[in-house]
Amino acid sequence: MELLGAALSSVASIIFFTMVAACTFKAFHIASTLSEMKELLADIKRNTNSHAFAEPPSTAVLSSPTVSSLDSAENLLRAVTAELDHPVPPARTELERKS
Repeated sequence: MELLGAALSSVASIIFFTMVAACTFKAFHIASTLSEMKELLADIKRNTNSHAFAEPPSTAVLSSPTVSSLDSAENLLRAVTAELDHPVPPARTELERKS
């Protein structure tokens, strides 16, 4: 009986130390993955900051919408609509729907 108890104790100790080693290995693996992700995010941030939101000089002058820019936007919308095979019908307002 003592032999069986000693064998079970040895097996339990081996399983316990194996689990501790596996958890330690997994923790180091997770830490290395997180450090790689951190490096990738820093690299992405470094590469996108130099190119982020670069405005052409012509649009940088118009910082706020003016009447002429709104008129040109309407003209552009009309030109795009005219080029379509099927013209987009104008949107109906709530008052027109109730009538």
